[in-house]
Amino acid sequence: MAAWSEERARRPLVVRRADAGGERIGYPGEPAYDRDGHGALWVRQSFAPGRGRPQFQNVHALRQRRAARRMLCQVCGRPTPRGGPWLFVLRDVGRPVEEGERTTAPPVCVPCARVSVRHCPRLREGHVAAMVGRAEVWGVAGVVHRPATLEPADGALHVVAYDSPAIRWTVAHRLVLTLHDCAPVRLDALPA
Repeated sequence: MAAWSEERARRPLVVRRADAGGERIGYPGEPAYDRDGHGALWVRQSFAPGRGRPQFQNVHALRQRRAARRMLCQVCGRPTPRGGPWLFVLRDVGRPVEEGERTTAPPVCVPCARVSVRHCPRLREGHVAAMVGRAEVWGVAGVVHRPATLEPADGALHVVAYDSPAIRWTVAHRLVLTLHDCAPVRLDALPA
């Protein structure tokens, strides 16, 4: 799900739109694929996998969303176990993966997990892993805009629930999952 150097996020003009639910942001001439099934507006990013150099520090919005929604390995893009449990590897924040944990990290297959903790700078610093029995779509991580001016509030990515009024003013960059039925694991103890 890493972005390639030729895949650039585009920043189209953000406009005010009105619909049955009230006002929200949108793009001029917005086609249906700019929004997901929950109505969230998504960042536009060119699609050129394999062109240029991989940018491991940057996430490609469409690939991340697809991997998280379909429970595909975030590294190789292949399906993970149908119906779970799924392996999630997250950056270590001083505790194991907790029930209800929110993450933008899709699952990972065991071989790719072992590679990622060796090569990903954030995971090399420390990681935690868990087998997860249930993962649910919760919301997005995106740039929230001010309703009065339509300007980004601060440019940072904020975690916004799909049922929050702020979703109407957010340009989504990543899908957020909540993790349930979490059992901590050690990667070296998992069969290949």
